[in-house]
Amino acid sequence: MAVNIYFATNRKVLKDGDDAEIGETFHENFDELRFGRASFTGSELYKKDLDSFIGKAKVHVPKEKLSLEDAAKSKLGSTAIFDEVRQEMLKKGDALIFVHGYDHKFREAAGRAAQLQQWLAAGGKDMAVLLFTWPSAGAGVSRRTYADDRKRAEISGPALGRALLKATDFIRNTPRNDRCNGRIHLLCHSMGNWALRGAVQAMRTFVGNNIPPLFDEVILAAADEDDDTLQSNYKVAPLLRGCRRITVYYNHQDLALKASDYAMGNPDRLGRSGPCLTPQCPSKVAVVNVSPAVVWQAKGAAAWTADPTGHQYFRNNTRVRQDILQVLGGKLDEDFVADKERRRNDIGDYWRLV
Repeated sequence: MAVNIYFATNRKVLKDGDDAEIGETFHENFDELRFGRASFTGSELYKKDLDSFIGKAKVHVPKEKLSLEDAAKSKLGSTAIFDEVRQEMLKKGDALIFVHGYDHKFREAAGRAAQLQQWLAAGGKDMAVLLFTWPSAGAGVSRRTYADDRKRAEISGPALGRALLKATDFIRNTPRNDRCNGRIHLLCHSMGNWALRGAVQAMRTFVGNNIPPLFDEVILAAADEDDDTLQSNYKVAPLLRGCRRITVYYNHQDLALKASDYAMGNPDRLGRSGPCLTPQCPSKVAVVNVSPAVVWQAKGAAAWTADPTGHQYFRNNTRVRQDILQVLGGKLDEDFVADKERRRNDIGDYWRLV
């Protein structure tokens, strides 16, 4: 079984074309963007260790030809990849943009996206997946590497913002008869949410608060972001104008975000405590407490679900995956409150997985 992951990156491309090579450092221009495709072979990759398959991935980065005299004559990699995504959406329907978190080398990030694509498909939501991969060092977990990756994510915000605006322009410039009717969703995990803040603010420099309505569902999972980010215009709040709904998943037992809180001296994290200022949380935001559903340990055939930090639940916890599938499938628009076996309503749009 083959799966294609499309990607945009501000990592340095060491070699383009077929058998492309992507580095782990920034391009000389931090917001420089290249687009490509990573192809994987195998089924149920989400049950396998990354190291068992990411080395076999075939990476393609379209060669570009830029014209300084006439921009219309330029050959852009973004156009080629966006058109491939469009073709896949014509077959599958929706697309998902995924922004990974801390401590991911390029092939690790692409492998995580492939796992994500396959478990979504296994759950009945087969989608095209477009990864934004920022140059996380992938150098392990420590106070020093955390600080380094946090700065890398922050610097990568403008590149992510440019990628989203490029996608918007591509859609607007596509003839109506060639468009698909699929929806576009966004999922950001952990420190990827820090890059998202930078992207939102970078887009504001071009469009003000009129963030283009690119997204249907936005999912912020285990967000390593301030807990007031959805109430602050200088953080992520302007994204509310660019989507139909935002779902926040948080876990009180998230040890990775606890370290971010205390060891790194950050404010309360959105992914550990949920949004602050509860009465002022925008009505477009749904908040889901996953703490009761988090799997701490698993054995035997289910060992791949082990999550000792309580931080990776968005991809390896069966209950949380089920909820994400329901969100992306539009089940919140149906008689969702009646599903007492999955969610229990705490107050308003605040939910608890049971």
